[in-house]
Amino acid sequence: MLTSTLPHADARRLRVTGAGFIALDVMLAAGSRVAYFGIGGTTGNVLSILSFLGWNSVPLVRLGRDRVGAAIHREFSRLGADMSHVRLERSLISPLLYQFADVTAHAPRYSFACPVCGRARRFSEELVDRGGEEFARSAAASNVFFFDRVTAGTVRMASAARAGGALVFFEPSSLPADRELFHAALAAAHVVKYSAERIEQPFTNLLSFGFIEIQTMGSRGLRFRKHSLAPDWVQLPALASGGAVVDTSGAGDWCTAGFLHTLFASLRGDDVGALSYNEIYGALRLGQAMAALSVRHVGARGFMRALAADSAIEMAQDLVRGTAAPSVSGAAVVQVLPESVCCTSLASYVRQPRAPLSLTF
Repeated sequence: MLTSTLPHADARRLRVTGAGFIALDVMLAAGSRVAYFGIGGTTGNVLSILSFLGWNSVPLVRLGRDRVGAAIHREFSRLGADMSHVRLERSLISPLLYQFADVTAHAPRYSFACPVCGRARRFSEELVDRGGEEFARSAAASNVFFFDRVTAGTVRMASAARAGGALVFFEPSSLPADRELFHAALAAAHVVKYSAERIEQPFTNLLSFGFIEIQTMGSRGLRFRKHSLAPDWVQLPALASGGAVVDTSGAGDWCTAGFLHTLFASLRGDDVGALSYNEIYGALRLGQAMAALSVRHVGARGFMRALAADSAIEMAQDLVRGTAAPSVSGAAVVQVLPESVCCTSLASYVRQPRAPLSLTF
């Protein structure tokens, strides 16, 4: 049985570096009440979840010397992440993403624009490219390098990580204008995961021998194939946890983290080329189970704030085996009414999340 204590954790914790979209997520409920507040963005979520599962997570990012950057830094530190490469610089702006809670909507609604002042705090290439060779050396010394944005810096890190023996996981959210740089990102990756809703055409002719291609399809689940084996796709229907769907944000990031954790917990992550279809299938199935459980909670990472890591993994394993997941009695969602939800003042008013509670069966 998998646990959050990895097989060789006594010798050294598995190390994951990540560069790309790391932001502050703020979910607003009715009356401008804050229902969720924490690290967000695909890279931010994956690093945070893996830290929760026992990994040594290393963000490779620069942030603004502002309240948003301070909030991101504070939560990463609380999770035990290695913050040695994170610096807060006055010339940069930390990304902030608002999510608007709407029970009638079929999908979460997001905006970079502040609902008060209108200022947009988006991802910029400088946030990852300023790290230069320092970031590339750190990526090369990892078990896993994860990235979700295509920049000169992230591609340099991915190439260094691959040369250093790390598993490189690339999760693009769209096709960038610079196709040459995008092709270089694909060439550096071992695993490429993307949404069919955002990137419609598979990378049939762009991924070479040994690559794992994962295409997510929303409520229909996902499919994968390994380019060194048969070219046919293997379908994995979505799993249902049996509970009410509260918030789907971050579900894909839970799937990614669960997949990586399972591969390395079984000591198979270091040899992607030798992975069989059954091993890939099993790791993705555990990832899907964690994603299915995550949507029962408010916020992209509300699941990890409700219970301990061992309990989360055990619930996911039970779900894969067909056992109904129990209800979780964790910390209640506390909606906070700050003086202002403006991006310039919000972070100083929102209380930090409490430590996760253990689950009782």
